[in-house]
Amino acid sequence: MVSSLPSDALRDPHRVLQDFFEEYKDEGTDFPERVASYFANIYKDALNEIPVVDTHRPPETFKDASLVTFRGMIQDTLPPTEMYLSRLSSGACGGWGITDETTSATEFDYANLKECNVMWGVSVPGRSSWSSLEAGEASAGSSHSSRPHKYPLHAEPHVGLQLKIYDTSKADDLKSTVVHDFVGILMRESLQVADMDPSAEPPVVPTLHVLYSTPVSATVIPRTFPYSPASSSLEDTRTELIAWLADESLGGDRFAAEYVLLCAIARVQSRHPPILPPSMTLSRFPAPPSSASASSSTPPLPTLHPALALIFPTVTSIPLTLPTINTTPFVPTSKDEDLLAGWLQLPRRTLCLLTESGLTAEGGVTERGLRNLHATQNMMKNQMLDYEFPFSSFGFETDVSFVVVAEGRKSTFFETSVNVPLVPRDGAQVGVEALYKPASAIKQPAPEKLEAFRALVGGSMVGNAKVGEEAAEYIENDFVKERQASTMTADDLILRMQLARLLALSYHEPEVTIDIWKKTRALELERKAREAAAGVKA
Repeated sequence: MVSSLPSDALRDPHRVLQDFFEEYKDEGTDFPERVASYFANIYKDALNEIPVVDTHRPPETFKDASLVTFRGMIQDTLPPTEMYLSRLSSGACGGWGITDETTSATEFDYANLKECNVMWGVSVPGRSSWSSLEAGEASAGSSHSSRPHKYPLHAEPHVGLQLKIYDTSKADDLKSTVVHDFVGILMRESLQVADMDPSAEPPVVPTLHVLYSTPVSATVIPRTFPYSPASSSLEDTRTELIAWLADESLGGDRFAAEYVLLCAIARVQSRHPPILPPSMTLSRFPAPPSSASASSSTPPLPTLHPALALIFPTVTSIPLTLPTINTTPFVPTSKDEDLLAGWLQLPRRTLCLLTESGLTAEGGVTERGLRNLHATQNMMKNQMLDYEFPFSSFGFETDVSFVVVAEGRKSTFFETSVNVPLVPRDGAQVGVEALYKPASAIKQPAPEKLEAFRALVGGSMVGNAKVGEEAAEYIENDFVKERQASTMTADDLILRMQLARLLALSYHEPEVTIDIWKKTRALELERKAREAAAGVKA
């Protein structure tokens, strides 16, 4: 017999919650945990039946006490916890938006006072539309949060919700930039603010009383490693992916596309010792057409961004114009107990493009701009981001890959692990317009091919590759020979080892073999030759 609970909870989630409370109210103090398990079980096979809160269907379009799901990033773990009556004077369930207006401050049993955690969640910055749709979300529309300063990608449409977490055993897992699917009851309530003037009226904001939540993987859709395509060999799929990325966004430069792929799939492998994602500068990249730049205060994004967003689940861009550098926050900053978002407050496994094409206006970098650039460089190099508080700062671990798009021989502001000058393919039609064409002009592969590309990069993002014993001995001997014959350093070896692991992952090989090492060495030698030809000093 099919259970009616999913449809009952959609019609009246508070009624289903009250019925559950009546059944289990006398069985211990872990009721919120029971609620989480109960509702998670109800919707384990019916999650797609729950309406989604997103920019296409923002909070104000729902009636009060609607059951909804929200895929969001924790932006602020607000300082206060909130007290609530877990059992009302009538004996009914309290919490999750259920209150008793008639109960006075002296008429309740203090044993029924419980705590819930209050947080602020926002739409996932940079989430690609295809991954949202495949996860069951609606397509992006336009919505503006009542608290836009709490969204990292300034001025972009998004949803922001106050989240009330009753299962406090899970609160420690909900740290800044963590992404979860939150299922709960949507209301409109006063914002919970610490140290607020008692005479002031707190703003009313959309509030989600969370019944349960589940973490969302970095790839959104679960991926496997190694992966075996159904229609062609994995190596053919990889070759086709690089060719497509090069032809659609890099003027046919497959060599540059290879390095973009390697840096994009990278993740933090270890902190002790540090094995961190290598950063990349894509240099000699032409400026956007003058006609496109003149029509907007912000230069157009390279086509590389929407092309990558078709295959990677989370891609953001930061336009490095002087106004952006000097006047907008890059790091989260606490002001009056409110955490203001910064460009760099991004979920783990985000691919971040830094575009320097907007550096045409006269002027210099201010002190604030220097702090922003320093924070970005530190995050590239050490995968740490300092959150600023009134009298101190605290470092938070990150896991974000960076690609800098620069017009000159190297980045104006940043030192990156690798520098790859763009060299369009001979005979390729690479007018500047082709490098800045809109997403709608990209020639997309067939749907099954596009899914194969996504499965390939997704598996590479979650896989691991070790160095085999035979390869380790070969690499050691190769390093000794090359060091005797050239100026290769220990740092060069470390970088080459990183790239070799990434190359193995991109082929879905769980081991760095001698063949993979030889391919990596050839790539690096060609890259060094490109740098020399472009006039880049070693």
